[in-house]
Amino acid sequence: MALDIRLERALERVELVTGVGTRDTGRMCVMSLVACLAGEEHTDSPGCASPLIRAFAIPLNDNMPHAVRQRLKPFAPRILGTQDGQDAQRAELLRKALAEEILPTLSGKTPPPARRFAGPLWRLWSMLGMRRLEREAEWMMDRAVALADGADMARAVAAAGAVGRLLARAAREASDPREADRLWDMAIGLLDRLCEAGGERVGAPATWANRLEQVFDGKAAKGAAESARA
Repeated sequence: MALDIRLERALERVELVTGVGTRDTGRMCVMSLVACLAGEEHTDSPGCASPLIRAFAIPLNDNMPHAVRQRLKPFAPRILGTQDGQDAQRAELLRKALAEEILPTLSGKTPPPARRFAGPLWRLWSMLGMRRLEREAEWMMDRAVALADGADMARAVAAAGAVGRLLARAAREASDPREADRLWDMAIGLLDRLCEAGGERVGAPATWANRLEQVFDGKAAKGAAESARA
């Protein structure tokens, strides 16, 4: 979805933060931004969004460095309308990405050089911690895909959250900033593919831009009123 220039400028004024944020200050997480664009109440569980995408996106939003988190803003309009019955397709996409891309990438990780000689107990703890989360994500995805007919999408949603947490943890614990960047890029690329699943959705960029502009108009009016009282 190509962003309307007015919507793009309105999105630039938003600051993505950890947690649900506060709409009237223009500080939101990616999912509460989706709710704002949709005209829903301030929430990080918008009814218009795929629960599976939400589960994957929230741990990314909450763990990314501030500058990287801002890269999620253009996804908010794309997440609108993803409550479309296509989460079984997204679960299969996640399963393949986990098996063919994420786990092979992470399986070769070694302890950071600065800590490599910190002792065998630290190395054991580090390996067990990452392997536990890998096993959790793999276990959940296997079951999500076994239920890909939609009989129990709650497992697919839980699996998406596990994959998001796995990528976020690996990126945060990377010893090399370039490796961390590569893992965040992988996570953002996967979010892009999840948004693509289900086909093209009809958008209303002017309406979305209006809703964001109203947030900032209200913020400016509140600031002017507070200044006048002072």
